[in-house]
Amino acid sequence: MYDISYVGATHGERIELCHWPYMVNGGDILNSEFEEVEENDRIQDWEKKITDYSLQIDISAVSEKAFQEAVDRLEDITEKDIVNMTPGKLYVGSSYMKCWIVGTGKDRWLNDLCSISNELTVKSDYPYWITEEKFEYLKAEQSEVTSPWLEFPYDFPYEYAKVRNLQYIQNNNYTASGFKMIIYGPCINPLIRVAGHIYELKTTLYEGEYAVIDSSTRYAKDRKIIKVKADGTQEDIYNSRNKESEIWEKIPPGRSTVSWSGSFGFDIILFNERGTPRWTLR
Repeated sequence: MYDISYVGATHGERIELCHWPYMVNGGDILNSEFEEVEENDRIQDWEKKITDYSLQIDISAVSEKAFQEAVDRLEDITEKDIVNMTPGKLYVGSSYMKCWIVGTGKDRWLNDLCSISNELTVKSDYPYWITEEKFEYLKAEQSEVTSPWLEFPYDFPYEYAKVRNLQYIQNNNYTASGFKMIIYGPCINPLIRVAGHIYELKTTLYEGEYAVIDSSTRYAKDRKIIKVKADGTQEDIYNSRNKESEIWEKIPPGRSTVSWSGSFGFDIILFNERGTPRWTLR
C-alpha cells in the first residue's frame, strides 16, 4: 500500500496515516467519477464537481495519554484548515488532492481507552490528483549571454535579444498542465518562452528577490503573481504581467522548447492532473 498522509495548509504539519498511531484500513479515495456536461440531450464535455470521499482509519497508542494526544492532533490540524478556508493536501504516494477533512465518525470509543475506529469525510471542490514535476533552468555564464548586435549585420526586433538560451521541458502528462514559475533576481523585465508562448513580467528583481507566477488554483481569480523580497516580505505584482500574452497559459503535453535571455535563472513546476492517484510511481 502507498503511504497516505495529510499535510495541513496552515502550518504545513503532516499526519502520516499509514504509521501508528494512525493506520488506514479502507475508504474510497482511489475511486473517481466524471459527470457529463449535457446540452440538448447530448454530452458536450466531462467535469468533476464537489466530491465527498470516505477514509477509514484506526487510531491506537500504547498509553491513554498518547492516544488522546493523537486524536486531538488529527482534529487540530484538519480544523485549522477549515477555519482558515484553505484546503490541505491529501497525499497518496507522490500524488495529492487539495481538500478538507470535514467530518469524523468515531466507533468503539466506549470499549477501549487506547484505540478507536474513525471514518473521516474528505471533501474537495477540485477532486483531481496532482503530481508535481520540477525543471530547473540556470543562469548562463556571462560569456554565454552575448549582445545580438555584435553578431548580426541586420537589425532584429528587441524581443529577439531577450530569448537567446534554448532548452526543453518534458511534460509527461497526457493533457496540458498548470504550473508554478519561480524567477530569481537580479533581472529586469524577465521574459520566458515555452512552446512559443510568452510569460513576461514588467518588473525589476534585485539580488535575493524572486517572483512567483502560481496557476495552481482552480479559478483564475484566485491565482497570484507575487514578488518575494530579500527580507521575506511579499508584494502583489499581478498588474506587472505582460497583458498581451495570457500569463496562465497551460504548458502543453510532450516536449516543448524553453527559451530566455540566460541572464537569470528560474524553475518551472508542472502540476500534472488526473482523476485518480498514480498507481505507478515515477
